[in-house]
Amino acid sequence: MKIAQVNLGLLPIPPNGWGAVEKIIWNYALKLRELGHEVEIPYLNEIKKNQYDLVHVHVWNHALELYKMGIPYIYTCHDHHVYLAGKESTIYQQNLLAMKCAELSIVPAKYLIEYFENIPIYLEHGVELSEFKLNSNNIKPKLLCVGNNGLLGDQTFDRKGFRYAIESAKNLELDITVVGPTNVNKKFFEQNNDLLGDNVTVLYDLTDNELAKIYSEHDILVHATSIEAGHPPLTILEAAASGLPVITTDCSGDLYTIRTERNTNNVSWVINEVIENLPLYRDKTLNSVKQFDWKNVVNKLELLYKDVTNIDMRKSILSVYNSTKKRINDNKIDISFINGPLVNIAGQINKKYEISFIDNDENTIPYSPSLYTNSWAKANKQRFTNWTVRIVDEHGGETIHKMELKGKNVLIAFDSKSVGDTIAWIPYVEEFRKKHECNVFVYTFHNFLFQEVYPNLTFIDDIKNIRDIYAGYKIGWYYDMKSGYNGDFHKISPQKMPLQQTATDILGLDYAEIKPKIKNVPTHTSENPYICIAMHSTAQTKYWNNPNGWQQLVDYVKSKGYDVYLISNEEDGYMGNKHPHGVIPIGNKSLEDTASILKGSNGFVGISSGLSWLSWALGVPTILISGFTETFQEMQSDVVRIINEDVCHGCFAKDLFDKSDWNWCPDHKGTARQFECSKSITFDMVKPHIEKLLKL
Repeated sequence: MKIAQVNLGLLPIPPNGWGAVEKIIWNYALKLRELGHEVEIPYLNEIKKNQYDLVHVHVWNHALELYKMGIPYIYTCHDHHVYLAGKESTIYQQNLLAMKCAELSIVPAKYLIEYFENIPIYLEHGVELSEFKLNSNNIKPKLLCVGNNGLLGDQTFDRKGFRYAIESAKNLELDITVVGPTNVNKKFFEQNNDLLGDNVTVLYDLTDNELAKIYSEHDILVHATSIEAGHPPLTILEAAASGLPVITTDCSGDLYTIRTERNTNNVSWVINEVIENLPLYRDKTLNSVKQFDWKNVVNKLELLYKDVTNIDMRKSILSVYNSTKKRINDNKIDISFINGPLVNIAGQINKKYEISFIDNDENTIPYSPSLYTNSWAKANKQRFTNWTVRIVDEHGGETIHKMELKGKNVLIAFDSKSVGDTIAWIPYVEEFRKKHECNVFVYTFHNFLFQEVYPNLTFIDDIKNIRDIYAGYKIGWYYDMKSGYNGDFHKISPQKMPLQQTATDILGLDYAEIKPKIKNVPTHTSENPYICIAMHSTAQTKYWNNPNGWQQLVDYVKSKGYDVYLISNEEDGYMGNKHPHGVIPIGNKSLEDTASILKGSNGFVGISSGLSWLSWALGVPTILISGFTETFQEMQSDVVRIINEDVCHGCFAKDLFDKSDWNWCPDHKGTARQFECSKSITFDMVKPHIEKLLKL
C-alpha cells in the first residue's frame, strides 16, 4: 500500500527531542516500510485525491480539511485536552466530528472510546526496545521525572506531578532529575522555585540520544500525572524499556507499573516499597514492556489498514460529507476564563480576527492580538478581572462577550499545600461563591478539613475529574524575580498584606478578616488539664530562637499542675532544635487528631505556622510568637501576638524569602544578631498571657 502519514507541520520528523506525535508518526513510517509498504510523510497541502491508498492524519483540523477535500482518511486523536475540556467544548466537538467523518478512528487510551460515543478503537503506543538499555549502577537509587508540564496553556500547572516526586526525593534524601522542554518546564520552576535544591537536577531540551542516556543512569521513574491521552504514554514506555520501574497514576494501560496517588505521602511510600524490592520490580517491568515493541504495535496497525481498504467506503464518505457539510461550515468561537481569558477559534473558513481583551475594572486593553482560524490567544492577567472580550473578523462581524459568572462552573485551586495558607484562604472561596452566585469547585491539599462545613462548595481531589469549567483562579504567592511579585496575580506584593488578603486580592473581593470554619472533631479528654505548643516550622527564622524560651514556658506551666502537649510532628532535634524537657509529644498524628487535642486544651502557644492558624480557626485561645513577620501578616482578632519591635524584625514583609536557605536571615546572617527578632522575645514577655490561659 502507498500510505501517507500526515506531517503536523510543527516539529521536524523524525524529531530529535520533544515531539511525541512526531515520534509516533516516524515509527509508524519505519515499521510500515519494513513490512513492505510505501510510506511518505507529506504536509497537508501536498496531498491530492487518489494519490494514496491510505491517508493517516493526527490532528482534527487536518482531518476535517481532508474531509472537505473529499479525501478519505484514518484519524488518531492524541490530545488529552479533549477530556479535560468536556463534551461541550469546541475541541471535543471538532474531534468527535473528525471521528464521525473518518473511515477509521483510533485513540491510544481505552477510556476515550466510550467518551467518543464508542466510535474509535484502541491502539496502544509503542517503543523501540533496541534504543534503550539498562546501565544503572547507582549505589543509592536515583529518581527521574520526564515530561512536558502544564495544561490548557497554563505553564505552571503541575500536570506531571513534579512536586510530589521532588518533595518525596527530599523526604527520602534521594537525588532526582527532571527532564523536559524549556518552553513549559522553565516557567513551572520559576513559579515553584521552592522545589529546587542540591538534590534536584533540571535538564531542558535533550535530544533522543541524550534522553536515552539519562534513562540508563537512573533507577525509578516517578510519573504522578493528572491526565494523559496515551495509556501508556511514550515516556513511561521508554523508561520501562530502560529497566526503570515506573511509579504512576492510572495511565499505564497494560504495562506493568506501580500505582500511586497524587500526593507526596503516597508517592514517598511507594518509592520506598520499590527501592526495597528493586530487582523484582525491574524484572517485572522489563518483561511487561516487550509487548509494546513498535513492531508488534504496527503489525496491529497494518491489520487495521487492511480491514479499511477491504471495505469500499470512498463513495459513502462523500455522501456523508454532502449531508453534513452545513454542520461544519461556520467557524466556532470558544471563550473561557480559566487562569486568564482565552479565545479559541476553530472551523473551516480561514479568516483573520482582531481580539481585544478589555479590563473593565481599569478601563484598559492589556492585550489585543490578531488571530486566524484554528488558533487561540490568552491574556496573562490571572487574578479576577471583569473582562469583556471583543472579536471582530475581517468582514466586520463583531462578537462581544462579557464575563458573567452567575450559574457558571468556576474552579478555584490552591497552589500551596501549607495548612496555614489553606485555612486562611478557604472562607473567601465561599464569599466568592456567594457574591457571584456560581458553582465553585475547590482543589486543596486538605479538603477533609472543610467539606462538611462548607456544603455549598464542591471539593475535588483531582483536577482531571472536573468538566465544563467557565472560569478558574489559582491562589498562592507568585513571585517575579525582578519586581518581587507577579502582577498578573497580585495587585500589590502579598508580603505587604495580611495572609488572608492574598485570597481576596486574587479573587477580587473586599477584604475583611473572617475566621475559617473547620470540620467538627471530638474534644480530646485527659485526666490533667493541659495546653498545647508547636515549636517547629520550615525555616529557622520562623522559630522562637530564644534558647531558654520553650523550656521556661514548659517548666512554668507544669509547676501550675498542667501538662504540655507538643503537637508538632517533627522529631526531637529536627534541624538542631531540641524539644523542651517535660513535654508530651503526640507523635505523628493526623490533622483531625491534632485538632481534637487542640480543642481539649486550655490554650495554644505557637509560632507563625499552620498549627497557629488551626488553633485560631478552632476557637482555641491562641498565643502567637513571631519576630520575622509583621503583626499585620497574621490573624488580628482573638489572638495574642507577641513581638519585640525594639530590635530588627519583620524581614518577611520586606525581603524576598529564600526557601532553599534554612538559616535565612537577610540582614544579620552569620553575625551575633542572627535571628535577634525572636531571640530577644523572653519568657517574661509571654508569661502574663500564659497566666490568663491557665486562669491564674
